[in-house]
Amino acid sequence: MLSPPGMTASTLERAGDTHADLQAAFLAFGSASEQLSEAFDALRAQVAQLRAELSEARAGKEHLAARLAALVRGLPGGVLVLDAREKIQECNPAALELLGEPLLAQPFATVLARTVANATGIAEHTELSSGRFVNISRRHLSGGGEVVLLTDVTESHLMQLILHRQQRLLTMGELAAGLAHQIRTPLATALLYASQMTLPDRSREDLERCGERTVGSLKQLDSLVNDMLAFAHGGAAREPVSVSALLEQVAQWLRPALRRGVRLTIRTQAPDLKVRASAPSLVSAVLNLATNALQAAAADLDLELLGRRTEEGRAQIVVSDNGPGVPAHLRERIFEPFFTTRARGNGIGLAIVKSVVEAHLGTVRLVDSGVGATFVIDLPAEERA
Repeated sequence: MLSPPGMTASTLERAGDTHADLQAAFLAFGSASEQLSEAFDALRAQVAQLRAELSEARAGKEHLAARLAALVRGLPGGVLVLDAREKIQECNPAALELLGEPLLAQPFATVLARTVANATGIAEHTELSSGRFVNISRRHLSGGGEVVLLTDVTESHLMQLILHRQQRLLTMGELAAGLAHQIRTPLATALLYASQMTLPDRSREDLERCGERTVGSLKQLDSLVNDMLAFAHGGAAREPVSVSALLEQVAQWLRPALRRGVRLTIRTQAPDLKVRASAPSLVSAVLNLATNALQAAAADLDLELLGRRTEEGRAQIVVSDNGPGVPAHLRERIFEPFFTTRARGNGIGLAIVKSVVEAHLGTVRLVDSGVGATFVIDLPAEERA
């Protein structure tokens, strides 16, 4: 084979090598192109799959958002969404029905001032100007702002009012039933002195003395009836009262009823101890406990009325005796209305005592002293000057 003119053998050899290199490079490029094409096709397939998945996720999210929006619109309670400045950004139809328009972009405080009528007496219920009652709940959102839920509790509120009224009527009925029990001691005193006035050969001084004590007993009865009625209506006036003075009043009403063999002791460990109370109501409650002790004891009886201040600074009135006491199996029931162990008892006395003491923000309990019965009335004490 003849070489082209002007080209040597070495030149031809180098040209052949270059051609081989180019041919190899073209083959490598073609192989790489095929690989890139395959990779691009795979990437395009992945992109298509991701787009489909994203579209499906977007559709699912939109469906979920639409479902949540439908649920919020269909909720029987009002829903408000407030921004960081407590302005209403969103609301549902129930909120519009409860609060009226306008709501959007309005400060929540302004809407409340426009729609809330007054306090209802039930802490969690708010009365609206429309006459409906709602419960308002607020929760902070993690991204800022608040969500407010308005729950219509009109029916529940009315039911609670009916229940409160029935409980009030029950209490008034118990108080009325217990009034006869409360007035026994002053009534017996009035009858005692009135009967002495009919005895022959009574001096003028004796008649005047009996008349004064009879009138005093009747005034006490009148005061007791008025005070019990005021208590039934929740209006018994209260003022600072000395515990020693209260016990002395109880003793004054007890002494005429004391029989032979009964020893009455009055003690006050803190002479300056005072409580804020309706004096006639509290005197009647302590008198009731003391009278029960007199009625339960058959013969000799040591009866003590004690006033003291606890380490916590509260006031206590203790009525104790050495009588037969209360059987252990009955101690949990003695304060129940109409529970009694006496044939002629009406079972309302201790229930009235409990009601009176609780009305004074106190407690009454029977403690085990080992002998007789010991009742402890615990009350908030007036702060010392």
